[in-house]
Amino acid sequence: MKNITMSKGAGKKNRYFPLICSLYFNYIFQGMAAIILSQNMDALKMQWQASTTQVTLVMSAIGFGRIVSLYFSGYFSDKYGRKKTVLIAIVSYFVFFSGILLSPNYKMAAVVAMFGGFSNAFLDTSTYPTLVEAYPSEKDNSSLSVLNKAFISLGQFILPFLTRIIITENLYFGWPFILCIVCLFGSLLFLRKQPFPPLTTVKDEDVETEIKGPEGVKFKIDGIALLVFSFVSVSMFNIFILWIPTFGEQMNIVSQQDSLIFVSVFSVGSFISVFLTSMIVKKGASVTSLMVVCTGVTAISLIYMILQPSFIGLVIASLCVGIFAAGGIWQLGLALILEFFPQRKGRITSLYSLATSISVMITPYITGIMAESDIRTVFLYNAVLTFIGFGAAIIIAVRYKTMIKGPHVLQLDE
Repeated sequence: MKNITMSKGAGKKNRYFPLICSLYFNYIFQGMAAIILSQNMDALKMQWQASTTQVTLVMSAIGFGRIVSLYFSGYFSDKYGRKKTVLIAIVSYFVFFSGILLSPNYKMAAVVAMFGGFSNAFLDTSTYPTLVEAYPSEKDNSSLSVLNKAFISLGQFILPFLTRIIITENLYFGWPFILCIVCLFGSLLFLRKQPFPPLTTVKDEDVETEIKGPEGVKFKIDGIALLVFSFVSVSMFNIFILWIPTFGEQMNIVSQQDSLIFVSVFSVGSFISVFLTSMIVKKGASVTSLMVVCTGVTAISLIYMILQPSFIGLVIASLCVGIFAAGGIWQLGLALILEFFPQRKGRITSLYSLATSISVMITPYITGIMAESDIRTVFLYNAVLTFIGFGAAIIIAVRYKTMIKGPHVLQLDE
């Protein structure tokens, strides 16, 4: 086993509680950053004299920024410390939020949007290790590590209401951007004065290749199926949250300002599901069965919404996608692929995350092209992707059952 040596101060929970609260506060703005461009698409199209496809290209640049910085951000965090890493994340968000407002065209905005991806990567690679170092007890850090998704959902719940006020009162669309900058500046000042736990030091005293996964596991089948699941599990709720306001508006179901309510409903479902999924798994539910059920229900809700484009239909779909697609099934897939292939956990995690990053990068642009012709094709595409994910989940469940007797039980945050 790896021998992890920690400094005495790392175990002092109360000392680092304000630090952890501040770190998770930043995730509110990561949640807002993920949807703030789509929430203000019409205003940005006017500012940049751009088409829908060109604005979605800017959104895709966020995913590209995450891909190119993910490996380096992890290296930087381990080499130079968590504090410098999280400060870089916040400064990158300054560049993102202010740069979007100041960009004269979509090309400049695409360059600036990459800083949103940089910030995403640097925030993740500083927050998670800090959490483990400040709360070394597995019980404590497992309970706390789920909170990032809750704070992301909180940000995505709040922003639509702010945007609705802006539209209704005919105010400058940039006020939510400015609010994010001001709040993050306060977080920056606070974090500069906070003590961070000492870095853990890991001595490689084991040989990872001696650890074996289940007998009969094959990367060409099980690994590929889980990478497909990684891509789909992120795509199905990202597509939904980006385009559901446009769908509601173009299908003449609601007005522009009222269309934003669906994102808030989605966020409520996501917030509830963060804790619900964790509780269900801890009670011994079959993870593979849960993955099948979640993708299946999401697919059905999307088809229902397309066939019954009504206000109630969109509310039901928003709640279902929030609960079943955005509450932790990606993490279940990650835990499962690490159990299948424990020999190279770092590489496997990178591959699994890469599939996600590719989705974040290409999905906005592809769906933007579709949306310019017919918004319904975006959700048909999403439904097809979800059914592919459903098929991948079935393959994973069947394969797991043949390799291990009985239901698969693990902790959500292993």
